[in-house]
Formats: sequence, structure tokens, C-alpha cells
Amino acid sequence: MLRSMPCWRALRPTRAIGAGLNQLAANDLSARLPRFDLAELSVISGVFNTLAERLQTTLAERNTLTRKLIEVQDEERRHLARELHDEFGQSLSAIAAQAAAAAHTAERECPPLYEECRGISRTTAHMMKTLRGALVRLRPPDVEELDLTLSLESLVASWSGFEKGRTRFEIAVTGEADDLPPGVSASLYRIAQEAITNAAKHAHARHVQLRLEAGDAYIILCVEDDGEADGASLTPKAGMGLLGMQERVVSLGGTLQFERREAGGARLVARIPTMRVEP
Repeated sequence: MLRSMPCWRALRPTRAIGAGLNQLAANDLSARLPRFDLAELSVISGVFNTLAERLQTTLAERNTLTRKLIEVQDEERRHLARELHDEFGQSLSAIAAQAAAAAHTAERECPPLYEECRGISRTTAHMMKTLRGALVRLRPPDVEELDLTLSLESLVASWSGFEKGRTRFEIAVTGEADDLPPGVSASLYRIAQEAITNAAKHAHARHVQLRLEAGDAYIILCVEDDGEADGASLTPKAGMGLLGMQERVVSLGGTLQFERREAGGARLVARIPTMRVEP
């Protein structure tokens, strides 16, 4: 007479299947199931492993395509920045020079026109300031040459100068963040740039803090502010650049979280696997 199999041993395969499903649900596509003694369960194991492998391959292909798309977009931004600088920037410089010359002449020969010429000069100066800000957003510093830490410090310093004390900006970097691949550093800079812009310009924050933690396994970029929160809607808006940030983070195999608190303020956290450049 055959002895019945202990209950715990009979349920062991179902526990393994459940654990594997939980891994997939947590976006761990490296999950694989072993072969089981029971033929029916081995079929489930084979289908599970095939599905996980296909998902892993598809995700890797999608991330590669996304990175290439981001590279194309960044190159288009650099091209547009060059066009704006060479064409629009030079035209504004010419208008400023002509307005200054006209003001000089009007001061001597036609005083009633002097203030109008000065008004043209002020408008032109404002347009040139706006253009410089747009160029910085379109064409960020060469992160590969300046390294990521210095680039982020420069970004924070430029915002501090622009806001003139209306908003306090802080930065804290821990760990070694300057030996990352150029594409990773550029994406982290872009994410920080977009998040700080949102906090300073749209949330009207009084305090913005940027933290970068470079660990052995993950790099965590956090931008936190005390800006205004809309109690009726605590979800991020599409126009806040979150889609672009999400694409950059996902293409690097990471995750992006956005939290907005009812008391005011928001926190954006990007978490990506650490990828070092081999010496």
C-alpha cells in the first residue's frame, strides 16, 4: 500500500510558482521556475519560463529603442539651440545695437524719441535673457567633460542666481557619481533639470532640495520642494515633463516615483541600477 505524500511536500511546487509570479509582478523578469516531478506542473514551469524570457527580451529591446530615441531628441535639441543662437541671437544683438545707436541720436536730436528707443533696448534685453534660459534648457553643459556632480552644482547655482533669494536651492551628493556612462549622466542631469524647473517655476516653491546618492547597486536622484499643492488633484500633470523623465528612467532599467502631499510640496525620486565605466 502506497503511503500518501505529506501535504507540505505536495504544496511545495505551488509555493515556487507563487513566488515566481510575485517576482514577475515586481518587474523582476529574471524569475525562472525549476522543473517539477509532476508532468502537468512541469508544463506550467516551461510556459512560465518562456513567457518570462520573452518579456525580458522585449523589455530590453524597448529600452534600447527608447535610449536611441532619446539620443535623437537630444541631438535635435542641440541643433535647435545652435540655430537659435546663430540666427535669433545674432538678430537680437543687432537690434540691441541699433536701438542703442538710435537712443544716442535721439538724445541729441529728438529727445521725445529717446524713451521709446530705450524701451526697445529693454525689450530686447529681456528677450535675450529669455533666449539664454531656453538655450541652457535645450543644450545643457557637456556632462561628460564637467562630470555629473559639477554639472548639477552648476545647475543649482544658476537657479539660485536667477531666483535671487526668492527660492532657496540646496544640493547634496553622496557616493561616487562621476564614473557613470555619458548617457546615464546626461539623463540624470536632464531629470534633475526638469524637476527643479517644475518646482521653481510651476510650484512656486520657496525651498528646493536636490539629492544624489550613488551606491553600489543603485543611483537615487531625489528632488523635493515645498511648493503649492492642489488638494483637489494630487496626480502629476502631463505638461510637467514627467513623461520624458519616465522614458529616460525606464530606458535605464529604473523606476520613477512622484508624490504630492496635501500639506504642500512634492517629491520626485528616480532610481536606476548603477552602471560604472570600466577604467
